[in-house]
Amino acid sequence: MSSSKLFRKEISGLDGGLKLTHGDKFMLLGSCFSQNIAKLLRLNAFEVLDPYGTLYNPITIADNILRAINLVPYVSKDLIKQDDLYLSWNHSSTYRSFDSSSFLDHINKEQLLINNQIKETSNLIITLGTAFVYEYNSYGIVGNCHKQPAKEFIKRMLSIKELVDKWNELIPLLKIKNIIFTVSPVRHWSDGVVENTRSKAILHLFVKELQESFDHVYYFHSYELMLDELRDYRFYKQDMLHPSKEAIAFIWDAFKNFNFSKKTLQIIDDVCAIRKSLDHKPFNANSIKHKEFLNKLILKIETIKLATPNYSWDKEVNQLLKAIND
Repeated sequence: MSSSKLFRKEISGLDGGLKLTHGDKFMLLGSCFSQNIAKLLRLNAFEVLDPYGTLYNPITIADNILRAINLVPYVSKDLIKQDDLYLSWNHSSTYRSFDSSSFLDHINKEQLLINNQIKETSNLIITLGTAFVYEYNSYGIVGNCHKQPAKEFIKRMLSIKELVDKWNELIPLLKIKNIIFTVSPVRHWSDGVVENTRSKAILHLFVKELQESFDHVYYFHSYELMLDELRDYRFYKQDMLHPSKEAIAFIWDAFKNFNFSKKTLQIIDDVCAIRKSLDHKPFNANSIKHKEFLNKLILKIETIKLATPNYSWDKEVNQLLKAIND
């Protein structure tokens, strides 16, 4: 037995067999893990859409997608005023405005974009955070409580049947190649330790039921990787709940191997090498040698463009041209 295996239990079977490429498009929804993965996908030259901000419960996520499919507009009833800001019951607090009309206009325009993207997107990645929901007295289940008084809400745990029924309604409407679920490894400590465990169990069983009903539904083991392979507080941020940068990088490596073909993994390595060169800080930015380095880097980008057809490298090329001409 190798020394590395003495100190770690490794999870096997993490190749999803999907063999995705840079020709695939991605939409990511859900809790903060989705935002982390969306950021890394963009960095590695994939086309990504991650609307709504951080959402935790599967019902709000499904309802938002259904609204986008059917182009049901958000209206004033969907908004809440917090101090001087308008927020949406169906979005995270990153969506906000001082003017309700412009706010509704913004989220409804994004709704059109999502509607178009759902028709084109190859892969939907959903990160589920909790089976608990909060029902506002005059609205129903909300995606975010937006710091409204607790007495205004009824908190309850969703049933597996409730979740399966909702997503059985939604999934046949999605013309998407792959739907990849993952359960957030972040514990919802405020719910209580036992309650959090039960909540995560419901999410796991819900996804299992969907996998048994739909061939294109997959489960990625981010929860298990964090809890079983990274069993040490050094892999957590200071709150001892959220994954550290090192943990996110570890899970990203597993995510790549789960989803991508060997050829795509090599292209990702090439993109990373270009990113590293873009971050290079020269000793003398005006030297002939550095200008030659920048011109060679532009040529590398022109080559990688062919392998990453859905990503625009214009920003990077313009950055290099500016540095060359300065």
